Amino acid sequence: MNSKTYHQTIKETSKKLNSYFSDFCQQYPQYTFLKNDYTKKSVHLNGIQFQAGFISGPNDNWEQYIEVAIIIELVMIWAYKTKWILDKKQDVWESENSLMTTVLQHDLVLSCINDLFNEYLKKDLKHIDKIRSLVDELMGKLSYGFWLEREKLNVNFSSLEDVIMNWQEIYTERNTSLNLVYDYTPLIGFALSCENFDIIDSYIFEIPASLRFSNASQMISDLGDFGQNIDQNSKSDEDIFSDLKNGVITFPIHLLIEEKLVQKALGNLKEIKNVAWQKKMLELIAEKEINKRAIKIAAESFDAHKNFFQSHLEKPSPMLMRVFGMLINNKYFDQKIVFQESPVLRNRVVLCDVHGKEKGTEDKLRAHREGKLHKAFAIFIYNEKGEHLIQKGADEKYHSVGLWSNTCSGHSISGEKLAVTAERKLKEEMEIETKLQKKFSFVYKFDAGNDFVENEYVTVLIGKYGDEVYVHPEKAENLKWINIDELIENIIEKPEEYCQGLKIILKRMGYSLAKKVIKTIKVDLAE
Repeated sequence: MNSKTYHQTIKETSKKLNSYFSDFCQQYPQYTFLKNDYTKKSVHLNGIQFQAGFISGPNDNWEQYIEVAIIIELVMIWAYKTKWILDKKQDVWESENSLMTTVLQHDLVLSCINDLFNEYLKKDLKHIDKIRSLVDELMGKLSYGFWLEREKLNVNFSSLEDVIMNWQEIYTERNTSLNLVYDYTPLIGFALSCENFDIIDSYIFEIPASLRFSNASQMISDLGDFGQNIDQNSKSDEDIFSDLKNGVITFPIHLLIEEKLVQKALGNLKEIKNVAWQKKMLELIAEKEINKRAIKIAAESFDAHKNFFQSHLEKPSPMLMRVFGMLINNKYFDQKIVFQESPVLRNRVVLCDVHGKEKGTEDKLRAHREGKLHKAFAIFIYNEKGEHLIQKGADEKYHSVGLWSNTCSGHSISGEKLAVTAERKLKEEMEIETKLQKKFSFVYKFDAGNDFVENEYVTVLIGKYGDEVYVHPEKAENLKWINIDELIENIIEKPEEYCQGLKIILKRMGYSLAKKVIKTIKVDLAE
């Protein structure tokens, strides 16, 4: 599923959810406040998860069970209101009336969930008792998660020594309790579709707690708590470093707990609001490579979910894995580090049609073995003399080993601009930093040897560079500058020394690679 189709689908799904709940609240005006909370969201993650899981089963009429999708998300709205009360969020605690209103709304969410169940019951659908039981479990786990956070991870209620002693185990348990909703939602959707709930038990048994979506996504969220430079969606200063302000030891704080900067700020709102302190904190997060740790765990979590769904679901919907894709490329991550550290992104290519329209992603080696058309780029760097930089393929490459080719090549990444991907690749492989210009795109296909087929919608990019170049042995065996005419002559004389892709592109540019034939006239000297 390509990005455009995915985003279009989730918007349409979210509109259907908002429309249904708006009509529901017309019948139950006491939930008007909740309608405002719910419908202000343009995207409903829980609803998307439910749909993705449901259509992965034999039934695709997920809207028949729309009440369940909304109930699950209301569980999270109930949790947010609980969190606002516990964290003494400013607008909640600014007056006695505000606090009482929040508490009343918090309890009315439970009433709304019950009325939605009644609507579900009117349809005479099966499994209402099982769904009620699962919703009760979700709310119970949320309450337990809030208790763990307050009593076991908070230095205002336990000593720092006690918090640190069993931190990893308790932190993971807190995460999987607070976010069990995100683990269960796609599974509930699938279970209703096939009328078999065994998959939920299989998930809990087979996926370690540390790799569950509930834990990995919470680690990402906790990283996003650290300042507006990371989370551009922070609405106010009180959302910045909120866990640290409240004394809660989360993933980033635990890794930095020995730092005086962190210990001094624990529960110290005045210190945390200091701009200089915030800047130092963000520098410390970068210095300690905390992004890298989060990305590694998130990528492992993505792989675990991918393997689980592929083994238990006959035909997982493309939408399902797209939802879990947030684990490997999230708004809270430093994007340069994402690509450096994520084997998932590095090892997938973007499938497309002959016009370059994205059709999903595929494992890189599988795409080349099966000859699937995918997006790629070829970079040609030239200098002031008009010479072109070519490279000789290193032994580590999966094809064209020891053959000369253009400066640098690579594959597109879904959701990332081609220029960004290509310029980063050029810097990584050649330590060359320059702006690239797109020249043209076309499709080529050829046998690359070793049972690999290059079937690519390739975009040719050019750039100018005049400084020294360096050979990275793991990337290229050799580099050299060469005049284009000399290059053409060399290819004509020794075509076996050059990769097929380079020759095809040069022909596309208008260069003839055919040997010049010198015609001779046979003369009979005897005449």
